[in-house]
Amino acid sequence: MPDASHPEPSLAPTSVYLLAEHLDAALAVGEDLNKISYVWPGPSPREPGNITKIRARQRDAVERIRTLELTLLSRILVGRDRAEELASENKTFSTIARLYVSSTAILVDAVDECADSTEVDFDTGDGLTAFVRSRGLLAEDAPALDDTSPIKLDDAFLVARRLRLGVLLDLVSAFLNALEAEYNLFFESESSGEPASKDQPAAAPA
Repeated sequence: MPDASHPEPSLAPTSVYLLAEHLDAALAVGEDLNKISYVWPGPSPREPGNITKIRARQRDAVERIRTLELTLLSRILVGRDRAEELASENKTFSTIARLYVSSTAILVDAVDECADSTEVDFDTGDGLTAFVRSRGLLAEDAPALDDTSPIKLDDAFLVARRLRLGVLLDLVSAFLNALEAEYNLFFESESSGEPASKDQPAAAPA
């Protein structure tokens, strides 16, 4: 007999699984960002030929950061749309869903800016310096990205120059945990092993 003090979570509609998928993917991208680290391994960076290699590897590291940053933003923004839909469908969960939407609103205006890298002089005479400085990877008083300066991300990385990566991932993780608590996301069918939802209920036991 179910415990009245701990009611079973309700089965989730398909839209909730889609939302959870975007949130989980955002967390995975955040982990990939945190793994990016570049340090010039060789000696004598001023030797002929080394400067070209250093600049190419620095640019490659920053390009990977930009690609993952845009991927993270796309997951967050699609998740916001799904969360707004959920807020209108589930009144008891709307407060948490709207909190997530409002907390990530700061990133909405960043989309056009991030898509156009010239906004931070990424492809101008300032090279990579403006980009890494705007993301908190270079001190404000540093004149430029030095040839031997390491490029390493952590939770202080400023996503789209606006929100710390650690704060954003904590927010996404908290919302995903709330979804898991509200809905039975991991309820599996005994016959197929697939998650159940209102749109595709689990098969009855034999």
